[in-house]
Amino acid sequence: MPRPRQSFSRRVLISQLALVVVILALVTGVFAWMGARTVTEVTETEALSTARTLAIDPDVRAAATQASAEHASAPDEQLVKSMLKITDDLRDRTGISFAVITDDRGIRLTHPDRTKIGHKVSTSPDEALAGRENVSHESGTLGETVRAKVPIYSSEDSKTVVGEVSVGIYASVLDADVRREMLLLGTVAVLALALGGVVSYLLGRRLRRETLGVGPEELAEMARDQAAVLRGLDDGVLGFGNDGALTLSNLNAKELLGAASGEDRVAGTGRAASARGFEGDDEIDVPEEIAAMMAEAPAEGALRRRITVGERILLATAVRVQRDGVSVGGVVTLRDETQMLAMARQLESVTAMARALRTQRHEFANRLHTVLGLVDTGATDEAHTYLSSLLGTGPITTPVEDIDLISDPYLRAVLEAKGTTAAEAGVTLAVSPDSLAVGTVRDPEAVTLILGNLIDNAVRAAVAGHRFPGSGGRVEVQLLSAGAELHAVVTDTGDGVEKDLSETIFDEGFSTVEAASAPDFGIGLTTGTGTGDAHGLGIGLALSRRVAERGDGRVWLIDGHDPDLGGASFGMVLPEALGDTADDSSQ
Repeated sequence: MPRPRQSFSRRVLISQLALVVVILALVTGVFAWMGARTVTEVTETEALSTARTLAIDPDVRAAATQASAEHASAPDEQLVKSMLKITDDLRDRTGISFAVITDDRGIRLTHPDRTKIGHKVSTSPDEALAGRENVSHESGTLGETVRAKVPIYSSEDSKTVVGEVSVGIYASVLDADVRREMLLLGTVAVLALALGGVVSYLLGRRLRRETLGVGPEELAEMARDQAAVLRGLDDGVLGFGNDGALTLSNLNAKELLGAASGEDRVAGTGRAASARGFEGDDEIDVPEEIAAMMAEAPAEGALRRRITVGERILLATAVRVQRDGVSVGGVVTLRDETQMLAMARQLESVTAMARALRTQRHEFANRLHTVLGLVDTGATDEAHTYLSSLLGTGPITTPVEDIDLISDPYLRAVLEAKGTTAAEAGVTLAVSPDSLAVGTVRDPEAVTLILGNLIDNAVRAAVAGHRFPGSGGRVEVQLLSAGAELHAVVTDTGDGVEKDLSETIFDEGFSTVEAASAPDFGIGLTTGTGTGDAHGLGIGLALSRRVAERGDGRVWLIDGHDPDLGGASFGMVLPEALGDTADDSSQ
């Protein structure tokens, strides 16, 4: 069974402690070597300087000169006493272990052990007697010592070596000084190790808190997964830190927000208003609505809003992100709903057309059953008369007045479908007598979305209107063509639109109807009980204007009330909506 992997913070702590121990060991070793060497050099220097001082003393030089000249078998007692007084006093004042004076033969004139006086020294005096100073670590009659040997020159000519001075310091004294230095150095090392351990522990705790307990392997895997997810999502993704700064974004978010193309950004710095992309060249302008959503997002659940960016209508979803109970920021996902909403409007129109066709099919089936019944009963003359009347009036009665003024089949289909829906709501849909549209529809999607939405709003306003109570309401559509341009005016018998709302109703999200309290009349048609005339349900007019402007067209509210109908009038211009009939038939 594999051993469980240690946490990242624990591994960091162990690594740091190991590094601290290694560094302290190296530093301690170096300083210990340097300290021992320093103590040794100081001791040697002290012994040598003391020996030099003693060697140039006039009394010592005179005594050594006398002893070397006499070469007596035993040194003069008076001379020895005078020399012992000098060496004992020097030993007491300087702290040296011993001081030995000899003649030019190496015979001791002084020694801490009086029995050794008159005998030759135990260590070689040749270096000093040859006129050279010498410092060494030797073992003699007084044990292991650091010894400095200095020649004594004659008091008569200052050139002849007449003896030597040997000054020694016990090795035990040197060892004690070294141990004292090592103890001090060891104490400092232990304190440094303890301090390093505490700092490493605190650093490990902070690292664990900052990384939420995730190790480098997990972080690398998370970064790879994050990059794959960001590239694989169709939605735009924006990541924010706790301070509201933008921390990540994917390519789709840049495209939806109008940024130039670039690589996915995984980490970086930024502000709620703007942030740079991964390559540093692209800037993402984050709308204030998104920054506000992130600030208002609840700790649990999601906050959803529709926002407008350029020609796009985006569904933004803000979610707070937590890990182990700690907030790590938030994520906003962006979904382009412009195309979806346009398709929904087109689907509504297609559904209305299908319902109109079902109604016509039902009426056609009833007429066929009538003809069949007349034939079965032998009333052929009545059947002939009935069929003749049908041929004269058309196969099916259309719910749109003056629909024959419109020749384009697509416009007729849209108007007939909306007329059927309007009739179910008790509203009469009519084509204005002065309508004239030549050519065929080239852009059916835009026409369906814009004209269908304007008629739906007008029918809704007519149902909610109070100007003509009991009349059921009326909607008139005027269609005119000018080359490839298609002009339309949709007028209703509703209560009109307040002047100060002439532009507000085109804002995405603005609504004049409290649909929750309004009864439904078919597809999206409600009576409306809000503050306006039922124009503007939050998305239709804004989407219509956006689609029209995309083709350099316009959708606007015509100022003033219609003198006949008294309601609101909306205008539409689509520059490239129509094609030439001859060109279309030749294709």
